[in-house]
Amino acid sequence: MSTPDQPQPPSGWGDAPEPPRYGQRLPEGAAPPGGGQQYGQGQYGQQYGQGQYGQQYGQGQYGQQYGQGYGQSPYGPQQPPVPAAAKPGVVPLRPLSLGEIYDGAFTAIRHNPKVMLGAATLVILVATVLGVLVAQLIVPTISSSFSSLTATDPELADLGFDNLMAQTLATSLGTSLTMLLAQPVVEGILTVSVSQSVIGRKLSLGEVWERLQGRVGRLIGWSLLRTLAGAVLAFVWFFVLVLLVAAVSEQSVGGAIGLGLVLGLGYVVVMVWLGVRVGLVAPALALEGQGLGRTLARAWRLTRGSFWRLFGIYLLALVIVSAAAYIITIPLSVVAGMIGGTGGSIETLTTATLVVSVLSSVITAAITVIFVGAVVALLYIDVRMRREGLDVQLAAAAQASDGRRPGDAPGPRPGPPPGMLA
Repeated sequence: MSTPDQPQPPSGWGDAPEPPRYGQRLPEGAAPPGGGQQYGQGQYGQQYGQGQYGQQYGQGQYGQQYGQGYGQSPYGPQQPPVPAAAKPGVVPLRPLSLGEIYDGAFTAIRHNPKVMLGAATLVILVATVLGVLVAQLIVPTISSSFSSLTATDPELADLGFDNLMAQTLATSLGTSLTMLLAQPVVEGILTVSVSQSVIGRKLSLGEVWERLQGRVGRLIGWSLLRTLAGAVLAFVWFFVLVLLVAAVSEQSVGGAIGLGLVLGLGYVVVMVWLGVRVGLVAPALALEGQGLGRTLARAWRLTRGSFWRLFGIYLLALVIVSAAAYIITIPLSVVAGMIGGTGGSIETLTTATLVVSVLSSVITAAITVIFVGAVVALLYIDVRMRREGLDVQLAAAAQASDGRRPGDAPGPRPGPPPGMLA
């Protein structure tokens, strides 16, 4: 009787004559079944070795079903092992987990440090120095404004409070302006480098710039548009907030305060939601090369249904880089405090404060932009793998990176480098 794990015997299984048992003597003059042919060549040899059932259970229906032969496994058919995802570069070519995204960001930095650390930090440093130089143009104007405040307090005037505050504020404004232009360039450099590290290729700075230079204008335009839209939204929100609070305050001061808190929290929620929904615009601009409007609509579609996952990854990345930047800049703050406490002149204190401010800005911006930029680039690739099957295209690009196409025989072949991801 067959079991559920075994196939039913074919029809005619019991119709064949029973061969003699082991050790049984044949009657004198009797020929073996099968016309006198030896077992293994006659009816039973063909039937049980190479014939109907041998073929059926060795190479035929049940052989194909159960592997290579009937009865190979008493526990039924064995499932083939699931192949592991290919990993030609810094991440496996499949939808990524949280840990794989962060690990891939660090690995991408180590994979191509000249571009990811050297070039990116150099751009940030140049932008910061230019910001400090631009700030010197507005220092006199700001200093005169503070002088009117310190005129009523001779001690603050003697300490040079107006000049110190003017330098600090002007430097902050100047570096913010130059970083507004430099940050999208750095993000584009990081995105192109990470996109090739995913398939195991390391680009030089010249190769990165060759791929990116035609799209720098769109990246800077997106940065300016994003900043302008944020400023307009903040102004409108603040204007509405003032009107509503003023109207409610006539009835209840507590109600006005509560309304202000609710509207302020609502503004933060809206800005975070919009920031997540358009967070993939920069890598899409750097890699796909479409217009700003089409890329904005595409990024909006890519992030649909993935808000909470993207938000969590962004938030944790910002917490990591903020903690790292704070730990690194503590010694600089201590040095600036020591210089200020030595009783030096106000010019020395101002210079020390300016130097510490510049170094802190460079370190903080470098840590934040480089790591978060790598994470955003991997998130863009991850979302496309989940929604568009980009992992298949990446696997083909990884095979073609040494000049081979999928299905070619192993061995190096000359060929063009892979193109962009789009």
